[in-house]
Amino acid sequence: MSLTPQDQHRIIEQESAWLDSSFSNLDLSAYPALNELPPAQSKDDGKFARHWDDRPFNGRELRSFIENPDIDAMTESGSGDLLRDVRDRRAEDVVREFKRACPEYLPTHENYHSMVVTLAFNALPESERNADDDDLVDILVERGFWTPGNLEAVYRALDDQGILDRPAGEPRNLSSSELLRVGRLAQSGKIDEAIGFYLRAALDGEEPTMDMINDPRYRDVCDSAVWEVWENITHDYVPAPQREAFIRRHCGNRPITVPLLNAAWAELKKREAGRERNAILNQIERPQPQPVTPQQIDALDDASVDRLYHESLAEYARSYGRPGGIIA
Repeated sequence: MSLTPQDQHRIIEQESAWLDSSFSNLDLSAYPALNELPPAQSKDDGKFARHWDDRPFNGRELRSFIENPDIDAMTESGSGDLLRDVRDRRAEDVVREFKRACPEYLPTHENYHSMVVTLAFNALPESERNADDDDLVDILVERGFWTPGNLEAVYRALDDQGILDRPAGEPRNLSSSELLRVGRLAQSGKIDEAIGFYLRAALDGEEPTMDMINDPRYRDVCDSAVWEVWENITHDYVPAPQREAFIRRHCGNRPITVPLLNAAWAELKKREAGRERNAILNQIERPQPQPVTPQQIDALDDASVDRLYHESLAEYARSYGRPGGIIA
């Protein structure tokens, strides 16, 4: 006959009543299964993830770290080869993005050197600028300065100064010293020589010919040469965006020449003089408004106050919107 749990509990209590509590406990060390288990203690210190996405460092960030690991972590790891690979890969990725943004960039050793040195000069302290190009790139990558945006900014600045090489036959911008030479030749009356020097400098020494001047591919550089020379010989002309826009509209699609620019400038001066004369006459003919005292305002009726208010607004609009001396 099987005993119920209640019967088992009752028998244990009856049989335990005769035991002496002072009697030494039995040594059960050889029978661990009979020992009472200690309270369970959790070994989870909170550092183990229960799910792949239950930590901020999730799968996407892990993939990003593997593809673009942190250089500080690579430095602490002591793995020089791994750090070298990371820097090289990051530098190449930046250059690849820069070339997509600036496809006209000509990858030559001279251009590379100029851009690296310029970026290092603007980003690094003087004590770190004397390294060779590859070491400078390593430092720029590590400091976070080797970025597509920085490379593009350096490229645009150097290209505007005419420092970078261009593909054969493609004009480049003139440097400040070359522009100064053009200006001095032009102001000395050597107009043709000044234009020729501009074209030779823009084409890296290539001698301009009539075939080149008549070639539509060189239309822009020829127009720029004539414009630069004309600005230097026209002493009463002060460059301004509105003036340049008017002169270019006047020239239209015609090739820019010195006589054409002179005609456009003469027309612009005539219009500017007319606008200035009209502005002076309007100031003379329009009577100066007399100030209204508070007592006079109090004596006005509602209709007069409303009329005075709108007249004041109209006068303010005329004064604020009065055009200057340059026609757009």
